[in-house]
Amino acid sequence: MIRLSRIKKVAVYSRKSRPDETDEMLQRQLSILIEMCVKNDWTFEVFSEVGSSQDINRPELNKMLAKVQTYEYDAIVITDQDRLSRNTGGFGQIKEILTNYGVQVVTISKVYDYSTQEDDMMSDMMSVVAKQEYLNIKKRLVRGKRQSAKEGNWVGGKTPVGYNYDHKSKKLQLNEHAPIIQRIFALYLSGNTSTDIERIFELEVVLTPSGSSWNKARISVVLANPVYKGTVIFGKTKVSKTSKKPSGAPRQFKTEATEQIVIENAHEPIVSVEDWETARDIRESRLTKAPSSRIGKVNFTGLIKCALCNRTHSFQRRKGQELRITSCQTRIYANDGTYTVCANKGVKLELFEKVFYSSFSQYVDKLEQYLEDIKANMKMDDFNPADEKAILTSAIKRIDQHIKKVQQGFLAEVYTEDEAQKEIKQLKAHRQLSETQLERLDTVSKDDQIDKLQNTLNRLKEILTGTTKMETKEINHLLTSLIDHVEYKRIGDHKAGIKIKIHYKG
Repeated sequence: MIRLSRIKKVAVYSRKSRPDETDEMLQRQLSILIEMCVKNDWTFEVFSEVGSSQDINRPELNKMLAKVQTYEYDAIVITDQDRLSRNTGGFGQIKEILTNYGVQVVTISKVYDYSTQEDDMMSDMMSVVAKQEYLNIKKRLVRGKRQSAKEGNWVGGKTPVGYNYDHKSKKLQLNEHAPIIQRIFALYLSGNTSTDIERIFELEVVLTPSGSSWNKARISVVLANPVYKGTVIFGKTKVSKTSKKPSGAPRQFKTEATEQIVIENAHEPIVSVEDWETARDIRESRLTKAPSSRIGKVNFTGLIKCALCNRTHSFQRRKGQELRITSCQTRIYANDGTYTVCANKGVKLELFEKVFYSSFSQYVDKLEQYLEDIKANMKMDDFNPADEKAILTSAIKRIDQHIKKVQQGFLAEVYTEDEAQKEIKQLKAHRQLSETQLERLDTVSKDDQIDKLQNTLNRLKEILTGTTKMETKEINHLLTSLIDHVEYKRIGDHKAGIKIKIHYKG
């Protein structure tokens, strides 16, 4: 027999199912439960949250169960058992924890001790009934939402910027933020990109209703949302019944157009249908190709980084002219909110290439010498993997010794910091090549290894001499396999020179 007199300290848990339910329901639950605690002279701690009964990964529930497992409470006080979970599997896990730690469950109508056979069976039966009730409610809600959507009502969740949701009419109504949406479309239709609009709004301190900045992602979402031409679409996504994310939450996937409910003229539009569709056509024409493919992939795509702020430089071709590396556009903000733009200037790509290949040729020369050393130390007619492994291991040790000498040279001021870093980078790149050869000894013959390295060297020489037949994409792939990034700097007027520093991988 359960004795309430043994209960001294309890956890009060309340939950409402959906964010759109009023807080009044939650407060009503709490007042009833707290009154019960006061009446029985129990010390209590409150845990309250919004969450689905099917999800057991609720923050407050997990916090409470963690304290249960440190013997903090004698009982859990809830309005009904299904407040814990309507998922039979989830409820089973919760019940096991409560049973193992001797914690009872006190509801308005009954006290459960799951360690007894009677309460254990009754709780299981009630859990099954609660789950079936939940499924029935869910079906009714889905049917109700679909029917409401067919009538042109707003059932799409979060209200879009520029509208308020009217609970009486169940429709969207324009609010004071609608002019911002109108201006976004007007700017876009006049030739501005979403990035341009972001900059304009930043300069004018135009913010979202929540006080956030209008970044280009938010602007793109606005431009793509058909709600602004008065259209309601319901059922664009479905929740998977089998596939789950690593967190355990079910994945969502897009539905076919035939499954969606689309109602035109459901509410007052912010922009005309013609303007919305024109904006859509502009977006689609701009998205036909990625920015890099519009100018053709460049040998150095993704490799050139600003020496001042580490931003990756892009490329542009204006009015059919020669290709250029763009100036750095990074904004450097002060404490007062003002900013300056990074001073690193752009340059013609051909000028950059001259400086780059002059420096890169030294790396290729060292790579060629490295290959010759390997060939000289290997008997081509009597190959033994163990011998080659020993040779490569010895080469790695010599490289490590050389690295230490460079480090010592820097401490002795024989090398400057830049000279030491450059030398060590190149040595580490050679070390990486040796380590790669070691890893492949079990599956690749010596001839294959030599041929592959020789092939890489030949392709690099062809790039340097301008005789390569590789496509730009292949050149970029080869360079990025060897180079982490190229540090680029050009400060001053149009006469300013270029300074680069190649950071090799390894």
